[in-house]
Amino acid sequence: MKRLQIDTGDWHFVNGPWSSDEAGVIEPPPPLTGDEGMTMQNLHFAFERSLCTQDCTARFEIKLMGHSDVGIILRAPDQSHFYMLHFPNCGQASRAQHFWVALSKMDDGGYLRMIKLEMVRRVPSNANIWLPCEVRVTGNRFAVQIGDYGRFEATDDTYGGAGHVGLFGCGAGRIRNVEIEANEAPAIWDDNPRQAKNWWHPVPCSPVVWQQPIDLKRFDGGELLLLMNIPISLSQGEDAKAVPHLTRSTDDGKTWSEPEAFTPAGTLSAWGGARMNLTPGGRLLIYTPEREGKSVYESTDRGRTWGEPVRSNLHLGPPMETPSQQLSPQGFLNLKDGGILAFMLAAAQDMPKGKNIWTWGSNHCEGFSSRSDDDGLTWSDPVHVDNPGNDNDGNPIPGNLDLTEPCAVELGNGRIMAFVRPIYSPWMWESWSDDGGRTWGPCVRGAFPGYASPNMVRTASGRLVLASRLPALTVNCSPDDGQTWDYGTLIDGAHWAMGSMCEVAPDVVLYCYWDDHSTLMRMQRFRVEPDGLQPVEP
Repeated sequence: MKRLQIDTGDWHFVNGPWSSDEAGVIEPPPPLTGDEGMTMQNLHFAFERSLCTQDCTARFEIKLMGHSDVGIILRAPDQSHFYMLHFPNCGQASRAQHFWVALSKMDDGGYLRMIKLEMVRRVPSNANIWLPCEVRVTGNRFAVQIGDYGRFEATDDTYGGAGHVGLFGCGAGRIRNVEIEANEAPAIWDDNPRQAKNWWHPVPCSPVVWQQPIDLKRFDGGELLLLMNIPISLSQGEDAKAVPHLTRSTDDGKTWSEPEAFTPAGTLSAWGGARMNLTPGGRLLIYTPEREGKSVYESTDRGRTWGEPVRSNLHLGPPMETPSQQLSPQGFLNLKDGGILAFMLAAAQDMPKGKNIWTWGSNHCEGFSSRSDDDGLTWSDPVHVDNPGNDNDGNPIPGNLDLTEPCAVELGNGRIMAFVRPIYSPWMWESWSDDGGRTWGPCVRGAFPGYASPNMVRTASGRLVLASRLPALTVNCSPDDGQTWDYGTLIDGAHWAMGSMCEVAPDVVLYCYWDDHSTLMRMQRFRVEPDGLQPVEP
């Protein structure tokens, strides 16, 4: 039996040194927010170079704190090849009392690929409680016991030999009293391989300012145009202000022009401000919020100059007046029939007094869509993306789920599949439309969990990609137009995971996203293959 202690072990750290206290609590370093760092941001790894084993039993306690993840590393010959047994958590999981366990693996691509992700019953997800865990590794089998009742099992044959043990941490999660029982093998640790760094800053600036990528569009010929916010007040509240900017790329996103302010808009809210769409008819439009509806600006020269604004009725008006409303992070979906769908979210009520992000209940937000059939100038009355049925008089029942931030794709058969983030559940929920978004069916629980604004794209070959977080930036893929999905690939440690993506080459997706309100935005390119994601060199 060996007890893992930071001050006495022989450790190799990735993304900063860890610390421990007299009570045996082991902590990862502070987040790398605003720092270039190595590999995936805010994901911290610690490898014990003197402890090598094939099979083992690990006993420890974990504490989940908000958006956090913590776990044990197994069979690592170096920092680029290993298994990781971990416990991802988020606010929605805590509110819903969902406890999650994952077995993932790191490989040459520099991504953490989830082999299995499962909600484990009979285990609390409350913050600030210590949970005892036992992990038994025998051959290709991983068996986990959490507390008295929680059980998780998985199998995988990728790494069958001996390797070193270690620790993983993300956010404020903690681990303590880590003990390893094993027949030790000779040390084989290799310092030379490095985890791949797949992200880059597309628009560096000095000093570092908060950058929010909002909408990414691709013109015929390949030119890319990105609408981004540069906030002038670092706040997550409704008082945050930002100036929209435009930047462009002619080399599939490798390099970008100096951002230029979208001067007609002036200063807007950093939340629900300017939004951009390249319509099916080839019109480039920017929408800015007004008290009732929106102003629409059009450019005929790919965003270099803009005409005078015209009024649009894109608005949640009567009978759906709400305290606050805005376009969803994935604001628009162009359809093959020439129509456009706009996705919106709206607070159905203010947050109850005395409640916070960890304790608010249901019925505080709703998701809507609206359709345009004149290339984005006028819009239909909004409809709920969750339609559970009709009342006795045949009238649609308002949506019965607490939904926010819908996104959608049009499938090869013409159906529209929407993914929606709920407030009180860590699952992504699905809704379907068979009439071009004019009506929707009931929302149902989707194939995988996720948190934060989902971004989704369908490649020309019919492969689907959806990015969200649980709790770090995770991409789920479907090789068959949404019929089946993988468990997800963790590609970065971005806290917010909001942004925009588009296909820039056959099955190659460019994804621009931001972390939190103090960092430069980041960008990645990856290829969507039948068996998952492969990074494309930045």
